[in-house]
Amino acid sequence: MCNRNSVSIIIPVYNEEMYIEKCLKSIVDQTYENIIEILVLDGMSTDSTRDIIGKFTNEKLLLIDNEKKIQSAALNKGIKMARGDIVVRVDAHAIYDKNYVGQCVKTLNRMKSQKVVNVGGPTYLLRSKSYIENCIVFLHESKFGIGVAKFRQKDYEGFVDTVWNGAFWRWIFDEIGFYNENLSRSEDNDLNNRILRAGYKIYQNKDIISYYRPRSSVGKIISQNFKNGEAIGGSIVNNREIVRIRHLVPLVFFLTIVIFGITYKFFLVSRIIEILALASYFAVDILESMNIGIRNGIRYMPCMFVLFFLLHIAYGLGTICGFFKSIE
Repeated sequence: MCNRNSVSIIIPVYNEEMYIEKCLKSIVDQTYENIIEILVLDGMSTDSTRDIIGKFTNEKLLLIDNEKKIQSAALNKGIKMARGDIVVRVDAHAIYDKNYVGQCVKTLNRMKSQKVVNVGGPTYLLRSKSYIENCIVFLHESKFGIGVAKFRQKDYEGFVDTVWNGAFWRWIFDEIGFYNENLSRSEDNDLNNRILRAGYKIYQNKDIISYYRPRSSVGKIISQNFKNGEAIGGSIVNNREIVRIRHLVPLVFFLTIVIFGITYKFFLVSRIIEILALASYFAVDILESMNIGIRNGIRYMPCMFVLFFLLHIAYGLGTICGFFKSIE
């Protein structure tokens, strides 16, 4: 493999004491030889994250304060400091295959003639001994849940509209701009949309492998998806080009059951639509929960049935809240 391209690793963190050690170890152990710096941008963590980072003696690793605390600001600060030809964004909640960086560099060079400037790969979800954590993993893997995005599909390879994290040619930021710091979420969708509008491409290579640990409780995963929906609601008003049909399905479902539920007693058509909507939804919910139960254990079926519903309601409600916040 060619090692001529220098690489800067950028890792935004905040209170990642449970994950940062394994993440950094997987980055330090990369086989690619020309990683020139590992920039860890900390949003002023209040746990032991900084102490754990300080125990690493790797001379390439640099801990940097992110006073603004938000992820987009950390990424921008890191990119502006980066000296590498290629910038590889890393999420602290994951660990990375030893060839991760090498595959990113190889793919960027292989696809250069096709104007590819950002590459990524699928995320393999880490299971645990916890019943709830495994249910949350199944949510991420299911296309009925969160798994409709291409980066959640392990065997997909090809051109995409976004990738998880991403490895970029450094010069692309000077051409299209940096992450939008006005966005608390969806900043990656916004950036990738600008890449595509500028005539460049994004590519997913199934050999760029990482292992991600999702949120560990029902409350956290529901909160995360409410906020994701909220970001999409804001984007409908301010940045609708990044909104895809998949982002709006929970909103349509939520509005359907609420509007026709309110008018249920007054109109026959409302009763018909409400019954059909709920019956269709729960039929799919039951079938997908059964499918997960058959593959992983029947005991997961009841929890999955409830989690799918909570997930979609949270996302749909978040989308509405984000929409109205943006038009205030």
